Amino acid sequence: MQKGAAGAGFIALGSLAGCSGGDSGEDGTPTGTETPTGDGPGTSGGLNPGSIVPAQAGAVVSVDMQAMLDDDDLRDVVNTALGELAKFGEGGEFPQDVESAIEMAREEADLDPTGFNEGLLFMEVESSGTDEEYAGVVMETDWSEDELIGFLESDGDSELEQSEYGGKTIYSAPDSDDGGMAVLSDGRYVIGPTEVIEDVIDVSNGDGDAIAGELATLYSDTTDGHMAFATVVPDDALTEEDFSTDEITIESVGQIEYMSGSVYKTDSAYGVETSMWAGDAASDLADDIEFALDAAARMEDTSDELATRIEDVEVETSGQTTTMSYEEDIEEVKSYAEEYVGELIGMLMLFGMSSGTTTV
Repeated sequence: MQKGAAGAGFIALGSLAGCSGGDSGEDGTPTGTETPTGDGPGTSGGLNPGSIVPAQAGAVVSVDMQAMLDDDDLRDVVNTALGELAKFGEGGEFPQDVESAIEMAREEADLDPTGFNEGLLFMEVESSGTDEEYAGVVMETDWSEDELIGFLESDGDSELEQSEYGGKTIYSAPDSDDGGMAVLSDGRYVIGPTEVIEDVIDVSNGDGDAIAGELATLYSDTTDGHMAFATVVPDDALTEEDFSTDEITIESVGQIEYMSGSVYKTDSAYGVETSMWAGDAASDLADDIEFALDAAARMEDTSDELATRIEDVEVETSGQTTTMSYEEDIEEVKSYAEEYVGELIGMLMLFGMSSGTTTV
């Protein structure tokens, strides 16, 4: 989530191919997403950055694994990909589908992978980008403390050492100063450097400050989904030159101070949204983005199909925040995924033949 990732919200709008984007409501939230239904109807709700992530962090990313596992449509896509890839395996090297992949992981690790419910990654953001020395992951799981510690110790050469901080148990490798893992409550754990672990414990005990302000608000306002993020945008991380071509210029992009977004699912579509907090420049940012989208759709080398997709991107402004959103029909997403998997497999076969490693 450095300079390039801070601008990923713009790129994310192209991650769903197709042309059946939904309309938006008056508040800029994609219609039909206020209470998503169907498979994987949102986050598991166990982890709230505003109550557990230390204020020093400037970026958070959450992944709702249970929503993904419960999403039958996503499972169909993954099964298609695994089925194609399995054709290249020998002796069961590749799993045939999601169920066999889960079973292989369960046998290998002696720990049920479906017990991982939600993960929340957070890190500090400095002017030069993210600070890898201040980063951690909070996990919400169905795993007991004994199950997880047993798994970790089975993968090492010795028992983990125990210590305590703020009434919580911290496990770490013997003679290691690199941090470890702390048990926050039943099924909830934090992994990271010692300083990060202690800060999280302080926040969870009510003895430390959590992230707040625009960063926390933007995250909480994202549409519940499979993935969500919010980040501070470092000064000069986004510049006009980064988002300009000979035909298009987004002059106000440098005014973006925070970004957030999510990938979500409704009962009929997958969607992606990106919100940008730009203060008093929010309206100018929306105008610039709409002009850029219109210009891109009208370019000579833009196909009619792509132009239709671009036109389906919704741009809304609410207060000091501009939000872009796009929705794609589930069946279209599945058909594109199958097509791209086929193309990928074809490329692998051509590569194998050219390198002399595959016989057809």
